[in-house]
Amino acid sequence: MSEVIPETMKAVVFERVGHWAVKEVPVPTVKNPTDLLVKVLACGICGTDNQILLDPPGAHATPGVIIGHEMVGEVVAVGDAVDAFKPGDHIVGDNNIPCGHCAMCHGGQYNECANMQSMGEKLDGFMCQYQLLPQAQAIKLPEGTPVDTAVLCEPVNCCMGSLKAIDLRPGKKYAVLGCGPIGLIFIALLKASGAGKVVATDIAPQRLEWARDLGADVVCGKDDDPVAACKDVSAGLGVDAVIDAVGCLLPQALQCVRKGGDVVCFGLNANGKQIVDQNDLAMRGVTIHGTFIGHFTFEATAQMLAAGVVDLGEMITGRYSIDDFGEALDALRSGQSCKIVIYPNGR
Repeated sequence: MSEVIPETMKAVVFERVGHWAVKEVPVPTVKNPTDLLVKVLACGICGTDNQILLDPPGAHATPGVIIGHEMVGEVVAVGDAVDAFKPGDHIVGDNNIPCGHCAMCHGGQYNECANMQSMGEKLDGFMCQYQLLPQAQAIKLPEGTPVDTAVLCEPVNCCMGSLKAIDLRPGKKYAVLGCGPIGLIFIALLKASGAGKVVATDIAPQRLEWARDLGADVVCGKDDDPVAACKDVSAGLGVDAVIDAVGCLLPQALQCVRKGGDVVCFGLNANGKQIVDQNDLAMRGVTIHGTFIGHFTFEATAQMLAAGVVDLGEMITGRYSIDDFGEALDALRSGQSCKIVIYPNGR
């Protein structure tokens, strides 16, 4: 028996800088032959969502757009040309829709598409009860994948894409600057890859506890010296690679890394401007990688999480209904929560 789809739904709408609202809006209907209509089972609140809703914003979205992009859903209707999915399938979605025809897309770097349309920023996202998703952006989940595992696919995918940039080998030493959800995911993935040592830093004691739980070998709080810690675990050389998961710690990252090492700039903060010593950078042969969206990694990410290679379920510290989005956002901003998930259609 097919699901009865309502005419209206609840959605979290970005209205203007510093303002949002839970609104009743029309349920979208299948328009294109390759559309999937998806019932949103869960949607995580990303740090980017928080940045969009700040005043001044640290990330930008189109006024009137439905926010949210970390989703897991169930297909409830399909377009006439859909051949890879059917109603009842559980899927995750890549919210970043490339044009497919620019030079970056043709060169295999669709994550840097010149005409990227991002659901939850430029286009309506998934902090709602139902949403359309092009078939090409959907990844079918292995049967039995828990919702609370699948909802983490999108952020884990972004981290997986970043790790492609460095020479990831067992025994190497790493530092992760910032232990929010993204930093914690990096720690788990690095340890799963056989990292010899992982140094983790944050100013919040609770986040450092989570970092320890996920395998960090050394943690540094606000009164500790991350540079000294990185040298201590590496015979004074500095770690092999550093990941800035905050968005404003590049100078510190460069102090923590060894000669010839790698720095991954992942954290996003449009208001965070930094000064870099180019002479030191050149003399020490350090490579800086700017990484944004994981590409060619989403399928592997879904399979990895379903197989339990890393267990990130304990990261979800808050579960809320869509009506309680404000309370959920406050919990995220408090610094006492880790991953916050909204269940638009109930749990």
